[in-house]
Formats: sequence, C-alpha cells, structure tokens
Amino acid sequence: MSALVVALAAGKVMGDQTLVRLTPEQSRAMSLKTTVAVAATDTPLASLPATVTPALNGRVVAAVPFAAVVVRVDVLEGQAVGAGQPLAVLFSQDALKVSAELAQANAEVRMTEAAARRTRTLASEGIIAEARSEEASTRAEQARIMANERGRLLASAGGAGRRAGEYVLKAPIAGRVSQLNLQPGSGVEAMAPGAVIDRDDRLWVEARLPADIAGQVEIGSIVEVAGARGRVVAVGSAIDPRTRSVVMRAELASGADVVPGEATMITVTRRSSPDAVAVPRVSLIQINGRDTVFVRRANGYLPVAVTVEGRSDAQAVVTGLNPGDEVVTSGVSQLKTASEG
Repeated sequence: MSALVVALAAGKVMGDQTLVRLTPEQSRAMSLKTTVAVAATDTPLASLPATVTPALNGRVVAAVPFAAVVVRVDVLEGQAVGAGQPLAVLFSQDALKVSAELAQANAEVRMTEAAARRTRTLASEGIIAEARSEEASTRAEQARIMANERGRLLASAGGAGRRAGEYVLKAPIAGRVSQLNLQPGSGVEAMAPGAVIDRDDRLWVEARLPADIAGQVEIGSIVEVAGARGRVVAVGSAIDPRTRSVVMRAELASGADVVPGEATMITVTRRSSPDAVAVPRVSLIQINGRDTVFVRRANGYLPVAVTVEGRSDAQAVVTGLNPGDEVVTSGVSQLKTASEG
C-alpha cells in the first residue's frame, strides 16, 4: 500500500469505516474534482444509429399546373429559397389559352357590369321591369366568376412570364430545394412535381428501437442528436420479426448540426423517477458489486451506493443521491482504494 493510501486509511472516522478523510494537501495530490448532482427529468435509455430525414410535414411540392416546356431554371438542387422565389420559367400552350380566356373574361366583366348599371337605373325610374335588371346583374356576376376562375388558374402557376404563354413556377414555402425535376428544353406534364422544397427548420431522425425498450418510449420523449435536443413524434406499433425492432421518428429543434441523409447517433430517453439526479458518468465506480458515487461531506468523502436508471456516453441518471450533492469526477479510483484499505 502506498504512503498516500496508508495516510488516507488512517484518516477514516472511527465508527464509520467508509468515510475517507483527506487533508487539503492529499486532495490536491489526488487531483480530486467535484461537480453538483442536478435533478433529472429525462433518463437515457439507449444510443442508437439513426438517419436524418426531412420532416414529412415540412416538405412541399411545387407542382407544374400546365403541360409545358421548360424555358429557364433559376435554382439548383440544395439551394436555399424564400417563399415566392422564382424556380423556373415555362412556356405552355394551355397557359396561353387561359391567358386569352382571362382577357376575354375581363372584357365580358366590363361590358356586363356596365349593362347592369344601366338596367338598374332604368328599373329605378320605372322604364323597364325589375326582372330585367336582375337578369343583367346575374350575367355580370357570372362573368366575374369566369374571370376569377381563369385568374386563379394563372395565379396557381406563380404568375405570367414576360411573354405570352410563359409562366413562372415559384417556391410555395421558404426552405431548401431537395429535389429538382426541371431541365431547360425538356417537357413536363400538367401537375408533375417540378421541385420539392424542404423547410430548413424542420428535420427528423429515424431509428429502430429494440423491442425490449420500445414500450418505454412515448410521443414527446426527449432525444439528443449531435448536441441538439428533439422530441419523439411517432413510434411504430408493429415489431419487425427480422430485426425485433420498431421504427421511431423524432423531430429536432432548429440549430441541429446535421443535414438530411446524414448517418448519426441518437440518444433516446424516458421520463426519470421523481427522485432521480444526473451525474457525470465518470463519477460511477463499482464497489462490492454495486454502482457507487463518492460524495463530498464536510469531514471527508463518502461512497454512496446508487441505482442507475440509465446512462449515456457522458451522463448517468441515478437514484440514491440528492440534488446539490457534490460528487467526485476525478480521482474516483484512488478514493475507492482508500475506502477499501
């Protein structure tokens, strides 16, 4: 036994053979460091491989409303875009036809509204029957409906281009172009997906939960990925007989340093016991077959047996301690030797 250990063993308090007393010099020689145990709300269950994916409810398709030929493409796949930003310019015979019909419908609106005003004046003076005025108003309303319909068709394309028959396909939301199906000179069918836009602030991770812990994970459970936190949004109900696992999806908070398609690790948690605390994993050591943590007391360091609820790479959630207890994080093995000496 080293001179230091002998000195430490001699410093045990009579009547309490587990408490190790140290002088300030001995503590410095062992490079002891401590940190405070804090109340835990979430207990790590497992660390699992996962894949980052776009959020399905944060993905929007920019559909091509008319069969057309692509004139120009203004964005690249992977590029960030704002809501309403032009994606491409297309030429369409159908759009040209609708534009002509809109112009005709607007002219019809002007004519029928003028006629309706005249007949209302004549009807109010008793020159013509009220029924004729109502008929004229109805024709004007029908013309407005037709013009509005044609206008909505063109608006759904994002607006007219510089030349007749051209229209601009625009981004429906702000985000990133994850898929682009347009090439200059190529033809596209009506309602084909011209581009797919994913919201930048909505990312999911997908992992497979082992069957033995799947029942402990629920909607809203906290996950950690690449230093960012997220919440479980879906847990599969059917166990894959080949892998004995279920699919889990979680949505990450904004700011996560990951991109769609990236392989990463995810730490899955469950709600902690009411009396659980979080301590650094390096504080744990086995003494007499039990997980133990050294707690700093006024007159020494006390090894306290704890029950581990869960652990991640850096942290363990345990019961048997109180929030605010100072636990040793450096020099744990030397204290164990001293307590057993």
